[in-house]
Amino acid sequence: MAEENEANVQQTQEAEETNVEEEGSAQETSETTEETSEQAEKTFTQSELDEIISKRIERERSKYSDYDDIRKKAEEYEKEAEERRLAEMSEKERAEEEAKKHEQEKEEYRQQLESYKTQVEQEKISNEFIKQAQAANIAYVDDALALADLSAVTVEEGKVSGVDDVVNSLIENKPFLLAQQKQKRSVGEPTNNGGERATDKTAEQAWKEAEDKAKKTGRIEDRMEAAKLKREAKRQ
Repeated sequence: MAEENEANVQQTQEAEETNVEEEGSAQETSETTEETSEQAEKTFTQSELDEIISKRIERERSKYSDYDDIRKKAEEYEKEAEERRLAEMSEKERAEEEAKKHEQEKEEYRQQLESYKTQVEQEKISNEFIKQAQAANIAYVDDALALADLSAVTVEEGKVSGVDDVVNSLIENKPFLLAQQKQKRSVGEPTNNGGERATDKTAEQAWKEAEDKAKKTGRIEDRMEAAKLKREAKRQ
């Protein structure tokens, strides 16, 4: 009986020791789990996450570092190209301004030359008119020149053409420009009416003779003389 009680006591002690060991093991396991959890929480703190993200971003950025350099150089090249374009445009505008100025000066010289040429031609025409007017016995040359229509007169290769027609027109339409010639009276010529009739006959004969001569020669001087004698004969 005593042995049986002793055995029961021993079993009870062993059971208690086992429980104590299990409780200790459970406590150690719990402490280990808590420590591991704390370590896990420490691994994923915000600062550490920021650092991880920053490193990843830096790695990605390093991949495109060459691209940034190329983009920067491209922007600089575009800027320089635009500056050159603007500079060239300004140079072109200056060149256009110089060309415009040159054209204006050229036009001024051309106008001056044309004016000088016209002046020379007018002087030649005037000189030729004076020459032919004097040959046609026009007394008032300056007045005749003022009345003359010289618009049809031309100058080609330095030669004046058309003045003779102008002079003839003046003689026909403006006879007062001609010099008046006194008729010579023969010695012993009667001064009565019979003498005047003889003078009229002489003037008419002179006109006819001058007209025949002008038809034969065709000279402007002869035609002018015939026209003058014709008017004088009709006035008498």
